[in-house]
Amino acid sequence: MKKLIKYPFQKLRDFFLWASGADLEILKQAPTDANKYFGIGGTIIFTALMASFAGGYAIFITFNSALVAVFFGLFWGALIFNLDRYIVSTFGVGDGKKTISKQELLEGAPRLLMAVVLGFVIATPLELKLFEDSINEQIGQNVRVERQNLKNEASAKNDPLIVNWVAKIAKLEKDNNNYQKVIDSKLNTYNLADKDQQDEWNTGKFSGKPGKGELWDELKAKADRALADYQKYESEYTTKISDNNKSIHLLNEQINKQTKQNLEASELSKRVIEQNTGLLVRLEALSQITSRSSTLLFAKWLITILFIFIEISPILFKMMTERGTYDDILDRIKHEAKVKQLLLQSNINEEINTAVKVHANKNEQKLNAELVANKDLLLSISKAQAEIAQVAIEEWKKEQLEKVKNDPSNMIKS
Repeated sequence: MKKLIKYPFQKLRDFFLWASGADLEILKQAPTDANKYFGIGGTIIFTALMASFAGGYAIFITFNSALVAVFFGLFWGALIFNLDRYIVSTFGVGDGKKTISKQELLEGAPRLLMAVVLGFVIATPLELKLFEDSINEQIGQNVRVERQNLKNEASAKNDPLIVNWVAKIAKLEKDNNNYQKVIDSKLNTYNLADKDQQDEWNTGKFSGKPGKGELWDELKAKADRALADYQKYESEYTTKISDNNKSIHLLNEQINKQTKQNLEASELSKRVIEQNTGLLVRLEALSQITSRSSTLLFAKWLITILFIFIEISPILFKMMTERGTYDDILDRIKHEAKVKQLLLQSNINEEINTAVKVHANKNEQKLNAELVANKDLLLSISKAQAEIAQVAIEEWKKEQLEKVKNDPSNMIKS
């Protein structure tokens, strides 16, 4: 019964040890180091589990499919597990001291950098889930803004009717401004003329004598003409402005009606909502809310730093760990393997050298045999040439003797 209970826990313990990148056979010879590697393996496994949840959630909010999210979450967790295990297992025990030296940091910098990147990757989807309410609110606001932008775009650029109506409104508003400027100008002219006649009546500003007089009569007539002129234009142009405002109001109603029809026809609102529910949009919304709220930004970075610390903790732990029996045995095995390889290499080199020497001896013997054969051949050729020369001399001698016998006097003269 105890064995049945102990068996699954033993397998789980072995799995944690294997996840740490340790050699289980060596750990059997160094049981005191097992707890150290059990802790490292546990950190790697739980990091992979969190990565699996984060990756699955990221895919779920992207494709809105639970099945796809489950499969990708398992794949992502396995990938992060493999990377973490590789990063930790390829980093040695360091200098074997409890402190972290500068040299250890330099040697572990690439692996630490990889761990930091993985920390960001794992933390981001979980941050999206933790701040989901604020993100959804920001997305809703972005949707409303985008819908208004699309509405403006549709009303101002895509519909020739709306473009024509907008141009008419602009012209009417320009006319109203011109009318109002004329009215204001006429009113200003009247106010100045009326002030002059009042100043003349009250203080004699221009003639020096207050009250009714010839100059005051002229100023009064001028003010009356200015008032009549103002009243004429004010009445006429106010009517025109009122008519133009009514036309502008009608045109705006037509624009709103046409814009609504365009939005319904093209389903712009639906397209806006569909475009604002994906992963990238949520990341953008998270960036927006953290840029406005220092509290959310602080919380976001706390989560990120937490996951980064979890990622780099196994490497830092190995840097601070003193050498143990496991490390000594592992170094011995590595040294033995290296010596065996060097010995094997030496034997191979020796065999190659022996083969080269044998081949060289064979070539030397062959060359000597060829030299001896060539020497005999040259000797035979030399003998043959000597014999041929001797025969030639004898023949020449006979020929000369024959000439002497036949014509001795000629031979003497020559």
